[in-house]
Formats: sequence, structure tokens, C-alpha cells
Amino acid sequence: MFNNKPKQLSFLDLFSHLKASALYKPESLLGLFNKFINLSDYIPSSFYNAYYKYFGKHRCFSLESMLLCFFVQKLLKLNTLTQLRAVLLNSYELRSFCNLNGNVPSISTFSRFRKIFNNEIHKLFQNISIHAHNISLRQSPELASILIFDTTGIVPKVRENNPKFIQSLLKNTSKANPELSSDKIYSLVYSSLPKTANANSNIRLMFVNGHFCWALKFAVITNALGIPLALVPLFNSDSPSSDPQEAKAISDSKALFPSLETLFSYIPKNFSTFIADSALDAHNIYSTLKNTFNFSKIIIPLNPRASKNTTPTSDPNIVISEDGVPICKKFNQPFKPEGKCQGKNRSVRLKWVCPMSCYKDGKRICSCPQPCTNSKSGRMFYTYPDDFRSSPGINRNSQEFLDLYNKRVAVEQTIYHLKSYMGSDVICTYDHISIFSDFLLSAITYSLLFILAHNIKLYCSKLTIKKLNKLKKLIA
Repeated sequence: MFNNKPKQLSFLDLFSHLKASALYKPESLLGLFNKFINLSDYIPSSFYNAYYKYFGKHRCFSLESMLLCFFVQKLLKLNTLTQLRAVLLNSYELRSFCNLNGNVPSISTFSRFRKIFNNEIHKLFQNISIHAHNISLRQSPELASILIFDTTGIVPKVRENNPKFIQSLLKNTSKANPELSSDKIYSLVYSSLPKTANANSNIRLMFVNGHFCWALKFAVITNALGIPLALVPLFNSDSPSSDPQEAKAISDSKALFPSLETLFSYIPKNFSTFIADSALDAHNIYSTLKNTFNFSKIIIPLNPRASKNTTPTSDPNIVISEDGVPICKKFNQPFKPEGKCQGKNRSVRLKWVCPMSCYKDGKRICSCPQPCTNSKSGRMFYTYPDDFRSSPGINRNSQEFLDLYNKRVAVEQTIYHLKSYMGSDVICTYDHISIFSDFLLSAITYSLLFILAHNIKLYCSKLTIKKLNKLKKLIA
């Protein structure tokens, strides 16, 4: 028997459907937005005070109208304010949606709005994030209790990011040093590159998005539903390391804790699982996430950079006793303690030396008949005082660990939507404050679509995909 009962639209299906509508038919969402969203419910009072104090009582446009204009810009992916103003001037429907009453703000008005009210736009984003997170907790508590961290960079159109800039430097260096190989020429050029862009010192040279560029770096925190909960600028998080992978790991680790503190300043610590990539694989990060931020499960893959001679499984000839002392399996003797050590950008470690070694004439010499290493000083081993890295609340080899880590794709998809589908990666300005505001406005639009999907599902419980398509056609 065939089941002809219409398929009910689930909450996440509806959200995906609305996101697709925002990408391909943004005009069909305007009626739904007016019916189910009241933007003034999320605007903080400080935003009203700051806006009306700046423009005075003779203002031409309300605060809601300005925000709705940017909402339209993100739905239509209008890369420049010139395009936004041209579209508004030629569309009566969009002007009516934004309550502009025939007049359209100038390009300078839009530009000043992003720069002057950056702090208030950030507060608006936080208010909407709180509301979206509460919806997530009601709809999917398991996914909402997972916190995902990642970093990304927005690459402005500065002179240094033009490929001709690098090609010119390579050509001139090659002419000046004809005896050098191509590898050395590339190394010489990279070492001489300017650390900041000439147009804005906050735009820094970094390894981000898989390549070297001059960019503004941001930390992005979402839950497993992909809802952006925090956007934190990292304009001063450059790393002195010359190794790109190590530089990324150092800058990401520096950004993690300030970003979490920012998030938990307005959202309660009700998350049980933390997910990030292997760039954050460091012992001090595990212990802080567990003891300070109360995560019971930490899903971070092991990084070979931090795994050499530090884990109990790195050498089959060594086991760790219950009291944390390394023991040589060959002779069943404990290693000798050598005190604490801490290198640059490394956690505090306890150093242990081979039980067969001793000091002679100021040098340590190993007399082991079956040495584990070619070093004359003998085998060295390191342990950590709080080794939560080995057992981060879950078995690393379990299927559950792999399934949880696969959910990290949510933050990558969200970043891709905010940058590519809403135009935050092609903004034509050098000002870092305006770029941050634009990124926040993209996240605000994304979260409003999520809230819109919830409200539609809440008030139209019998809504099906077929009925939603008919409703969209009527609105359009």
C-alpha cells in the first residue's frame, strides 16, 4: 500500500529550505519575515539611544529601516553599498519592506552606520545569538550542547593581496640573485614581505584559509546546528613562527580562551562537548577546557607536532605506572626524575631519564646493555602533570569520537555561508571596523533565518513542503 499522507516538514528541513530560498529567491522571504519576525524585539535599548542621539530628532530613516536594508543586502549578496542603493532605488517592494517611504539612504550614510555603530551591532548579534541558542536547546538539546571552534580570515582587496605584488618581488629578487635556487628565492622573498598592509596596519600577513595572505582574522564559535554564537576579531594575534602550520597552531591557541570568555559573558556555560581541529592539540588547552570551562568531552585529534616523546604509547618499551612514573619494560625499573622543563609555546612537562644512566665528569652517560636510542646520554621521556589529553572524556579510538568530530563540518559550512553566500569575503573597504560590522550583519541575517524557520514551524505545525512552496509563490 502506498502512503499518500503529505510529508511533514521538520524543523531542520524547514531551516535548510529557507536558507535555499535566501540564496535563490530572497524576495519570497519578505512576506514571511514581516509576518513572523519583529526585529525591534532583538534591538538593545543602547542601540536606540546611540542611533537617535547621533542623528537627532530630524532623522530621515528609522533604526529598523537601516537594519532591514542590510538584511536585504545579505539576502541578495550585494557586494557594494552602491549596488545596495541602486537596487533599493529601483524596487518599490524592497523600499516598502524596509519602510523607507520613498527615500533611500546615501552610500555615506550606510558606510558611517557600519563604522560608528559597530559596538551596538555586536550587541544586537549577541541578543539574536542568545535567542537562537535557546531555540536550539529546545529543538535539539544534544546538538545544542556541542560547541565548535574555528578561525577564518577575511581577505580585503589591498595592494599586497594582488598576485602581481608577489610576482614582482620574485622577479626582482631573482634578477638580483641569479645564483640562488628557486626555493631560496621564495624563502628570501617571504622573509622580506611586509608584516602589515600599507592601507591598514590591522591587516596582517598570516597563514589562513590554506595560504599566505594579508587578512583580518576572526574566531567563529557555533553549536552543532551551525548557529553562530560568537564572532571575535583577532587583529593582534600574529605569530612570530616561520613555519605556517606552527604559526596557525600558536595563533589559534592564543585566540581560543579569550573567545570562550567573550561567548560565556552573555551565554551560560551549558555545553558538554568541545570540538576543534588538531591545531589546538596542547596539554594546557585540555586541562583549561576541562577545569575552567567545564567541558566533559573534548574532541580534538592528536597533532603529530605535539605527540613526539610525550604520550605513553609513543614507545612500546615504556609504560606509565599508576602514580605517573615511566617504567622501563626491559628491566622493570622506574625512570629517574630530572625536574620540570618548559619550552617556548609548550606546556610544563616532567622530564625523566633512563634508569641505567648516571653523571660522569659533568655529563650523563647511559650504561644500558640494550639501549633504546643511539644517544650516549640515554633515553629521555616526558610526562605531563594533568594528562587529560590522553583520555579527553571519551575513547579516542571509538566510533563515538569519530562521529562527534564529523560534526565539526557545521562550523565550516557556517563560515562558508557567511563569507561566500552573503558577500562578507568581497567587501570593498580597507577599514577593519567596517569589515567586522559587515561580518556581524551576515551572522545576524543567518540567525534571523534560523529564528524565522522556528517561528514558521511553531505557528504552522501542519506546514508541508508543498504548502510552503505555494505560500512562497503567493508572496513573491
